[in-house]
Amino acid sequence: MKLFTRIMAVAAILAMPLAPVLAANITITVGDNYYRGPGNTTQDFDIRTINVGDVVTWNFVGQSSHPTASDNGKWVTFTTNRSITFNTVGSYPYHCDAHGAPGAGQYGVLTVVVPTATAKLDASAAGINLSVYPNPSHGQVTVKLDQKPGVDYKLRLSNIIGQEIRTVALKPELTAAGLSLDLSDLRAGMYVYSLLADGKVVSTKRLVLQN
Repeated sequence: MKLFTRIMAVAAILAMPLAPVLAANITITVGDNYYRGPGNTTQDFDIRTINVGDVVTWNFVGQSSHPTASDNGKWVTFTTNRSITFNTVGSYPYHCDAHGAPGAGQYGVLTVVVPTATAKLDASAAGINLSVYPNPSHGQVTVKLDQKPGVDYKLRLSNIIGQEIRTVALKPELTAAGLSLDLSDLRAGMYVYSLLADGKVVSTKRLVLQN
């Protein structure tokens, strides 16, 4: 009987969902006129990609009030420490009602993706170097990418509320010397571009288009 009980206990543990085990806890510091998450020490805005199941905590340390509002109504504006578990894939842009606006000033963007069975590919560790310049730009940009063979790379451009604007395949023969992209048909403003390697987001950065 004891052996049966032990077997059932092990089976129950193995059947438990992996998400809580794999979930990360991410703290975003809310200071005077800035949001700063892990790795961000100087910028007033914070843009990052997280996995489904991750928990984000906004930690208020500033002297003034920083009402943190969701740009697309995903949460009620809060002014004190708040933790949110993100269980749905999508884009979650936000800003401070007092010191920012969507895509300007004190703001942030969380892009939630499905975690893979293997560890998330780190662009720097994998030797992948993507650059899009000039930035800011008036619409004509050049994309350069140091690629690894056998990997399918794409550049995905989204607006500040997470709507996909354009996706471009980055073929080795096109990007070795730089791929020219014409974005002059887009409105001036803040955009987010992500590098995808075999469908996985490995880096996310911002791009500013000017008139």
